[in-house]
Amino acid sequence: MHQRTVPCQYFAPQKIEEALEILSRYGEEIKVLAGGTDLLIQYYDRLYEVGYWLDLKNIKELKKIEIHQNQMEIGAMVTHAQLEKSAEIKKYFPVLGKAAADIGSPQIRNRGTIGGNIVNASPAGDLLSPLMAYDAQFKLLSLQKEALIPAEEFFIGPKKTILEPAQLLTRIILPLPSERTYGSWIKIGKRKALIIATITLALVVEIAEDNKTVKEVKTCLGSVAPTPIEIKEIRKKMIGKDFGQLDFNQLGQIVEDKISPIDDIRGTREYRKDVAKNIMINALEEIGSARRSYK
Repeated sequence: MHQRTVPCQYFAPQKIEEALEILSRYGEEIKVLAGGTDLLIQYYDRLYEVGYWLDLKNIKELKKIEIHQNQMEIGAMVTHAQLEKSAEIKKYFPVLGKAAADIGSPQIRNRGTIGGNIVNASPAGDLLSPLMAYDAQFKLLSLQKEALIPAEEFFIGPKKTILEPAQLLTRIILPLPSERTYGSWIKIGKRKALIIATITLALVVEIAEDNKTVKEVKTCLGSVAPTPIEIKEIRKKMIGKDFGQLDFNQLGQIVEDKISPIDDIRGTREYRKDVAKNIMINALEEIGSARRSYK
């Protein structure tokens, strides 16, 4: 096996500014380590190829979940376990908390990070469809500029994003939802534990003050396209309508018709389309039940 002759350099700065300077210096040559649960697997038999590592583990300001006015800011180094256990995530963004709880094993949830899940950009990334459903924006920093990018514009293909080599994803910004916002998270896979998703659905519905009329809805799916997607046709069918009068079967059919999944080891195209319809119906039923019990 060929071994690199260039010595490996490892950086673990304590400030974002230092990390950005290192990134600007080494560009595409450097690999950014968050939790490492994807990157180290990707390179496990060829770690010698990586000349430079930038480890974000010492940047404390990236490990916080904070509420400022009407939005939540989640640092890119917040772990899945933090998301799963956070009382504020449970209160405001329960779909995101449930998705985090479904990731891998306890060991992976303790190491893996929200930023890593986003930047890795796997179509099966569990947090991606919930983040889209909650209208997340990603704060991207470089030495030259700061950008705030909506989640749906960030992903451009399997494991491909608009992130530039000198940029760092630092924060995930979520607008706080209204009181009558309901959500459902459904993940289907081949087995119970440690599954990579065959299909995921994050459905978030905001109901007007009359507790009947649909004010807003986001229907986002993972593992059914090269990137996580929103089924925007659902909005036309639901917004302004009485939730109790909706035809769940018709809405499930729209989801089935609008996705273009592939065949792979985790499921056939036909299976995914059939499952998509069924989980949409189940998610609507779950939200209907929660709405009826609202006081």
